[in-house]
Amino acid sequence: MIEVFQCVYIAYQSKDDWTNAEDILRCNSHWYNSGPRYDCVLFNSDQPGVACARLRSLVRCQLPSGRVVDLAVVQNMKPNKWRPKTSWDGCVVFEEEVDLTFLLMDFVIRGALLAHAQGPSNSRRNFHYLVDVVDGDMFLRVLNAIGHVCN
Repeated sequence: MIEVFQCVYIAYQSKDDWTNAEDILRCNSHWYNSGPRYDCVLFNSDQPGVACARLRSLVRCQLPSGRVVDLAVVQNMKPNKWRPKTSWDGCVVFEEEVDLTFLLMDFVIRGALLAHAQGPSNSRRNFHYLVDVVDGDMFLRVLNAIGHVCN
């Protein structure tokens, strides 16, 4: 049996104050008559640095064995070397990939805010900045993942 969802609650422990926190992530093609809303997530990856993806579908599969597997269909965000002329310390830029992949929900850490970036004028690619100042937890996670050294 397969069920499709438009919302997921992600519980995590904050790296800022070690309290429990929760993100509500949406994956909806018609968000209150204002167009689509596809939230982004941070997830654990075997690659160094920060791993982000945009949710495209949330699926729960019940296997014949009775085991339940929660999956997300995502568009991965690939780290990109491009930086704006007004680059700041710790600037992280991602390029949204076109292909869809599956991601086990067990690997999702928390929600992420990615802001659209204009990118180079000759590029048709979809660039995004990772906003790390959403809260202290996000700031610390990104700071640690990019190996930033404070001077």
